[in-house]
Amino acid sequence: MHRSIAICLGAAVVAAAPAGTPLRAQQTGVVRGTVTLQETGGSVRGAVILVVGSGAFALSDEQGRFEIGGVPPGSYEVVAQREHLTAGRRTVIVEPGTAATADFVLGLSPVREEVTVTASPVGTETALEAFNAVSTLEVFDVARESAGSLADVLRSEPGIAVRSFGPGADRPIIRGFDGDRVLILEDGIRTGDLSGESGDHGVAVDPNGAERIEIVRGPAALLYGSNAVGGLVNVVTPHASYRESLFQGTRGQFSADLGSANAQAGANAALQHARNGVYYWAGGGTRRTEDYSTPEGVVENSATESANARAGGGWSRDRLFASAGVTFNDGRYGVPFAGEFHGHHEEPGGHDDDHLDDHHEETAIALDWQRSAMRFDVGLQNLSNPVVEGLQVSLNVIDWNHNELEIEGGSERVGTRYDNRTYIVRADLDQRQTARLSGRFGAWTRFRDFEAAGVEALAPRTDLASFAAFAYEELSVGPFRVQFGGRVDRDNYRAAERTGGHGHDAHDDHDAHDDDHDAHDDDHDAHDDHDDHDDHDDHDGEEGGHHHALRAPDPRDREFTGASASLGLHADLGAGNAFVANLTRSHRAPAIEELYNFGPHVGTLSFDVGNPDLDAESTLGLDLSLRHRSERVRGDLNFYVYDVRNFIFGNRSGEVADNLPVFDILQGDGRFVGFDAQAAVRLGGQAWATLGLGRVDAELTATGEALPRIPPLHGTVRLDVPYGGFTLTPQVAFAGRQDDVFRGETATDGYAVIDVRGSYVWPRQRTAHIVSFTASNLTNVLYRNHTSFIKDRAPEMGRGVRMSYAVRFH
Repeated sequence: MHRSIAICLGAAVVAAAPAGTPLRAQQTGVVRGTVTLQETGGSVRGAVILVVGSGAFALSDEQGRFEIGGVPPGSYEVVAQREHLTAGRRTVIVEPGTAATADFVLGLSPVREEVTVTASPVGTETALEAFNAVSTLEVFDVARESAGSLADVLRSEPGIAVRSFGPGADRPIIRGFDGDRVLILEDGIRTGDLSGESGDHGVAVDPNGAERIEIVRGPAALLYGSNAVGGLVNVVTPHASYRESLFQGTRGQFSADLGSANAQAGANAALQHARNGVYYWAGGGTRRTEDYSTPEGVVENSATESANARAGGGWSRDRLFASAGVTFNDGRYGVPFAGEFHGHHEEPGGHDDDHLDDHHEETAIALDWQRSAMRFDVGLQNLSNPVVEGLQVSLNVIDWNHNELEIEGGSERVGTRYDNRTYIVRADLDQRQTARLSGRFGAWTRFRDFEAAGVEALAPRTDLASFAAFAYEELSVGPFRVQFGGRVDRDNYRAAERTGGHGHDAHDDHDAHDDDHDAHDDDHDAHDDHDDHDDHDDHDGEEGGHHHALRAPDPRDREFTGASASLGLHADLGAGNAFVANLTRSHRAPAIEELYNFGPHVGTLSFDVGNPDLDAESTLGLDLSLRHRSERVRGDLNFYVYDVRNFIFGNRSGEVADNLPVFDILQGDGRFVGFDAQAAVRLGGQAWATLGLGRVDAELTATGEALPRIPPLHGTVRLDVPYGGFTLTPQVAFAGRQDDVFRGETATDGYAVIDVRGSYVWPRQRTAHIVSFTASNLTNVLYRNHTSFIKDRAPEMGRGVRMSYAVRFH
């Protein structure tokens, strides 16, 4: 933290240095214009206007006017849009000390420019110009989906799959990466929940209250840390969306939805008000579902409920801004079938392929969780310094806790309690942008206090202190842009002694006789053999033979230091075409559960034996992307290959303990190869056909064995057929058969699911309404999600209808 403060003070000194303000005014220009509505000819308030390549944007005012200052001289494309209203790009030439004009007429369209702040270290930009592969969902996209969770709303995006242990405990998988390798953010900051650590832990954020959701596919470790080696999802809330371009007056949104297959009902509202540089915001929502229906019947104990509230305020002037806000979340969800594995044991000599004992008193497991987050931001902006454009420092305090409840005969008791408190400080310094050079520098530090107590307290109390510093530069030379940067991370784990249920060694299946053999001697360091995974396969021969004591990993302290770097090329090929290549090296320290877990872990259906001797992972990645945007065709084709040295995974040993297969946490080199693509073709008028695809193969390179829970080839085909404000959208979601599986996994058949959605958008000068209905799984097909932990017990949701309504006002 001291280094972060030092960087901030140094930046403030540089920013305060004299810099000749008049000279800067002569070196930049202005882009101004108006935005009107095609349907009525009236002005449009609240439209987003972006000067592509500069990172600068603004909102249109009551008369539809906008003005964007401080734009370096040059030729730019300008885009404008609001909700499902969009217009083609306009080209302007900005000269020093003058104003360029760009006027827009917005019309309804099912396709639009995708805008991102998450993937860009230099400001707001479109997905075409971004170096990473990016997808965005706007507020009306989320409203039309009316999904109950973040993973559910993203499941149709290319390269995205869903890991789940029932509807309340699902999480997005990006390009085959899961858990601690995929980062979930809210307004650019980690959510502080435990969804990355266990399959039965859910994501705290409700997507239905978002202004925009951004998905970054591929490594984003440079800006956001080692947990983003696979990619990230950033949920942008309404109050944070336009903090850099304050509006005057009041804006807000409301949405509500209902569904039949799980009796879902939810509502969200948000309100922001600004006047004379002072602004306030408030919002919240509630949601609940009952047990969901499948073609085989109802999946019991799959109901969910959640609520959230947020409020805050801020102050912004020409040079200085500050804000503070609080968020509260509360929820509860059932974990289907988890009770079968709580507190029940196999007899000695058990075999991990034996049928699990179902003859026990019925126990239901539910998770009751709470999250509170406080955030403080302060910074400088619009500086006249020749080096520094702005500086922002964020302080976040996040408390997460949940109780795992064991329910029998109508009574509840707390089986395990988890507490996770996180302090995060982030400082970002924006470099003054010139016609050729832009960049960002920063530092980040995190202090985390993790503690679990009870039956499933697998890891000891652990304190984690992390620090990182990063730098990112972007150089433009004609149609080419080159980005390069680096990051250094340091993680220090301080683990206490083990206490509670699994604080000592355990014998497999409570055998009546002690076996002198130890399957996990101290010299059994997994990283010593990470290049020869075949040696560990010998465990399979022990089934039905020797049975060994399982030794709890030594909870000793660990420290990890590593570097990440990236080099990228973005080539504008003309006529709306772009080619992008990125070479990245990403570092990831092992997670707490990988180092220290020991005991029955129902969330992953395994008895975990952690490994405190793990090395850090190192990923060398190559991403290639070809993109096209035109009036009739839009598309992205992304190819990637990631070689992961010391990939951490759970190795099925062949033993059984506490009615669960034993998994040793080991390392081996791995490789991920795949592609994701999306193409849209205008068929005539405003009708579009869209195809999305994603495929990844992941294996241990020493043996060629598939890694666990890798999604199959999957995709969607849909038509958007508009008539006035109404759009009919039939869609087919499909997946191929997945039989390239890790040992102990079962193959999953392919499927095709038909949905039909209808939506009506009614845009006006200051408001926009959308009414939507979706008939999902029309043929009531029985299908299973390969990346679900309970796929062999519970298929996915059957036929149902969802309805939603949303309104925004500006």
